[in-house]
Amino acid sequence: MLDIQEEMLYINRMQRGDAAAFEYFFKKYMKMLYAYALGFVNEKSVAEDVIQDVFVQFWHKREQIQYTTSVYSYLQRAVKNACINMRLHEDVERKYEQEVKYTEEEAFDWREAEELQKLRQRLFDAMDRLPERCRKIFIMSCVDGLKYKEIAVRMGITENTIKTQIKLGYKKLRDEMNLSDSELSVLLLLFFDFVLIF
Repeated sequence: MLDIQEEMLYINRMQRGDAAAFEYFFKKYMKMLYAYALGFVNEKSVAEDVIQDVFVQFWHKREQIQYTTSVYSYLQRAVKNACINMRLHEDVERKYEQEVKYTEEEAFDWREAEELQKLRQRLFDAMDRLPERCRKIFIMSCVDGLKYKEIAVRMGITENTIKTQIKLGYKKLRDEMNLSDSELSVLLLLFFDFVLIF
């Protein structure tokens, strides 16, 4: 991995349209991200499509992207979100096929998947509105899967501060989305494999 200062130089170059800087990130992280995607989708061609789409968006949106973590963490999150979306789409198709094959009496409810996608977007929007420090810590724990100790070392603060900030973030998300503790916990587990432990 690159250190933060060196990575920022490449980011700035890429945001000014330097294709060589983009290519550097592609060559540096493509294989790791491919392996990560493959763990979700279990199919090589699908994983390749996911990685291609993520890097295309990475280039096209380079000027708008705000980095709260490393480029790899950003790309890893993008890959995970793309895989989740693909899973949702596959679940919809699978349910539809089963409905057509086995049942003619009950109408297939497309709204279930649509509502899940809306909840996911609401969750992401609510996370983006967290206070900067709280959002960064919450993302490092929830999205990147770092342990409290790892986050504390990276940020130079205590583990108790990490726990407090994550608890604050959880409360703000719960209140803003008007969800119960159990409902929010299910969403975080579904979209991020994240279990809140205090």
